[in-house]
Amino acid sequence: MKGAILGVLPYITFLLFFIYLFRAKNASRAYVLFCLYFFPLIYSPDHTYNVFQAITYFYFFYSFRSNKPIFSKYSHPLVWYVIICLFVGALLSEFMAHAMVGLIGFLPIIIFIHVLLFEVLEDDSFMFKVIDILKLNLLIAIIFVFLQVGLGLNFALFVTDNPNITFEAIRYPGIFQDPQKFAQFLSALSFITLIDSPTSPKFTKYKYALLVFAVLSLFLTGGRAALLGLAAGVVFIAFFSNNKVRFATIAGAGVVVALAFVFSSYFAIFNRGESLKDSYDTRNEIWQVAIKIFTQHPLFGIGISNYSSYVEVHAKDQYWLVGGEKVYFDHPESGYLKYLAEFGLLGTIGVLMFIFSAIYRGLKTFLKKVKDFYIVFLIASLITWMLGFYSVYSFSDTRIMILISTIACVLIAYSKRYDKGFILID
Repeated sequence: MKGAILGVLPYITFLLFFIYLFRAKNASRAYVLFCLYFFPLIYSPDHTYNVFQAITYFYFFYSFRSNKPIFSKYSHPLVWYVIICLFVGALLSEFMAHAMVGLIGFLPIIIFIHVLLFEVLEDDSFMFKVIDILKLNLLIAIIFVFLQVGLGLNFALFVTDNPNITFEAIRYPGIFQDPQKFAQFLSALSFITLIDSPTSPKFTKYKYALLVFAVLSLFLTGGRAALLGLAAGVVFIAFFSNNKVRFATIAGAGVVVALAFVFSSYFAIFNRGESLKDSYDTRNEIWQVAIKIFTQHPLFGIGISNYSSYVEVHAKDQYWLVGGEKVYFDHPESGYLKYLAEFGLLGTIGVLMFIFSAIYRGLKTFLKKVKDFYIVFLIASLITWMLGFYSVYSFSDTRIMILISTIACVLIAYSKRYDKGFILID
């Protein structure tokens, strides 16, 4: 019964998008808002299609009826550079047809970024609305995972046999299929809770409680890489703060860690049977294979989405046994190595440059124009993801890709608003 209900959920989501879009006065904003409001439901791993991809392509063709082009004045040569690199990589790959399908699946996130970036750059109030929706999604995810703790793992959005969940201690996946990806979601959004929207003061009073519960939820996932990323974000914020704020930041982090250790028996992150060394040794063997693939195809890689097909032919020992059957790796336990292997150096630089350029723009604004710590919080959010991405290819879940793209777009827009002469809001 549960499987049947979850099976029709993506179709219901797609139908709701039709209704929402046709009733909207502003189609582009309706598309962005739907993706964010229905964030937990726009990914369907148990189906042959992805809900986000489906609604994005529908919106793309639907948008032709409007005079507002998707590829507008905010289009950047970097986008075309990435598309060309991935297209060339697909043409040169051993599995060209599969790579072309992968490229078609990658294009929706580019469309989403263009639409979102246009809207948040044009309207500050919409930018803050996006921030509020991100915090709302975090709140929903926190409530969901604590219900999951109370009701059991059957309380889930997806039917899954992921061994990471119960392999050692119970690692709660929350609204995701994989606890590591849920951990990256929590760590990336933790610092977003500190940003107050002038139109939504209801978050102001409870933002620190939301932050604490986000960290406690992170402990329930057992995600050590995400926790390392969160720690790096805290250090980044403290580095740019004055002594008073630096002391408060470190003291707050110390209190959370102390509480976590007191109740350590309840958190998977302190009860994982595998040591850090064992975890590193296992991953390192997989990384070495990916590095070898990259060195053999350094410029354009083996083609987007071709990792599983490639290792099945050229590295037959790269598989998991699931139900007695071989399931070949579709990533090498590292997001960066996944991109280097599939996109090559040229494509990887193009993809990551979007994140780095957003961080650069934010730091430049903070250091040269105004000491607005909302910029620092946004950068810290990206840093938490970047640290975790080294050991988890979280972009296999489209929702993480949407999340990081949204934070980067908001950072670009928030930094750029000072070019217009805006005054910092207390």
